[in-house]
Amino acid sequence: MPKSVLGINMGNHSIKVVEIARRGNSFIVRNLLKEPTNEAIVSGEMIQPDVVASTLKDMLRSAGVRTKDAVISVGGQSGVVVRVTELPKMPRKELVRAIPLEIERHLPFQSGGVIQDYAILKEPEEVAEDGQIPVLFAAVRADLVDAYLAAIHQAGLSPIAVEVEPLAAARALFAARGFGMSDGQTGRVSVLVNIGYEGTEISFVEGGNLIFTRLIPFGGRHLTEDIRDHLGMDMQEAERAKIEHGTAWIERLETPTPSAEPPSLETQALPTATQPVPPAPPPTPTGEELPSLTFELPTEQQPSQPPELTISFELPTEPPTPTTQEGEKGAQEMGIEFSLPLPGEQPTAQEPKPAEPSLEFLPGQPTTDFGIQPTPIMAHEEWVPTPTPSASLPIEELIYNAIRNRLEELAGEIERSVEFLMSQHPNLIVNEVYLLGGEALLRDLDKFLQNRLGVAVIKLNPFRYMDISSVTSKMGRDYVEQVAPIFSIATGLALWAYL
Repeated sequence: MPKSVLGINMGNHSIKVVEIARRGNSFIVRNLLKEPTNEAIVSGEMIQPDVVASTLKDMLRSAGVRTKDAVISVGGQSGVVVRVTELPKMPRKELVRAIPLEIERHLPFQSGGVIQDYAILKEPEEVAEDGQIPVLFAAVRADLVDAYLAAIHQAGLSPIAVEVEPLAAARALFAARGFGMSDGQTGRVSVLVNIGYEGTEISFVEGGNLIFTRLIPFGGRHLTEDIRDHLGMDMQEAERAKIEHGTAWIERLETPTPSAEPPSLETQALPTATQPVPPAPPPTPTGEELPSLTFELPTEQQPSQPPELTISFELPTEPPTPTTQEGEKGAQEMGIEFSLPLPGEQPTAQEPKPAEPSLEFLPGQPTTDFGIQPTPIMAHEEWVPTPTPSASLPIEELIYNAIRNRLEELAGEIERSVEFLMSQHPNLIVNEVYLLGGEALLRDLDKFLQNRLGVAVIKLNPFRYMDISSVTSKMGRDYVEQVAPIFSIATGLALWAYL
């Protein structure tokens, strides 16, 4: 196993790099790097690999990074898919023949030139006679993978894995919970809301297993455009105003009596920022292999004599077994980032029926409480009525008025996602919501969603149980904890090499 690994999350708006090493019983964060993408990636498509490669080179050289091993993610809803589907119970041999046909049915692009694979999440013998067999599948356009790998090779790096973003997010949550020390309970679900520049991925994790994911067309760009349109700014001014003055919450003039902090798994079980944070103990070897799915990447695009690349995705469902043996034959297993909005239920022309859960994105549609079973939290606070825009209002309130409707849409889409999942699995209980991605830094977004959803909402900090002294000595602890949600995916990518 290499001494350190780079997790590289190449997004539409910025490139995030996390360098992580393992020393004894602890994980060490050596570097946190972030630079703009400069429109070299648009909607997940690698438009200018040379620009991305040049940016990566400059980032790594400036930080003095020496390791070449990297785990990357591939984005773009038009070229990648990750989904959990269900098939009727059948013998395993029949199931293996049926799954490729089921995958092809869900592809938004032609199946030719596609890399795909799957993992059976529950064996047929574990399913009741009238039950459904859950299958996690992944598919990506081969040319998209080639473009991302070309950028990595041009940067002088050695890709050891291509990971699925929802699984990287789940791995970051696994780290934030102490590497399995407080990894949730069966039947209790955590929601991961990864808010990027172009879209938001909503994923559901039960214990350590990804059980559902979808993508909605809501991102930081849409908030910036709302500010631009309402306040008469250009995009650069609006983006700067959002970062410096943006808020998702405006208190009433008469501030309500403060209530106790809402309980959640994270606030109850994890140490506070002012307390010393012990490194997570290494997982005890169990001798069992984690489930994985593997398929080979095209080799014609690779440089001469590259390591053989495969793609897989794996997620620890129990305290993981570190794999540090040297001399293994073949390349390491890999995993890919996939994201695709799930289609809503098709409308019918029959006589009216009671409304059923649907995942069709309907901007501005009001939503209702659908029965999330919440962690006990503070009483809801009332909202300030939205006033007519006026130059006399504080800039924070002007921005809030500009983006509030969009934030209501985000809350509604989270609600409808939970409603849809609970319609399929009525015994599940939503335990908490975690925010990650660049827009998770919007001030008081957690407070807004907590008030709206009625469950604890937490900004994800995957570094809570890691040694971050190398980066806090340069950036400061407060800053590192503040930006932790931005680096969650890159952190999950780097941890792939160790978990």
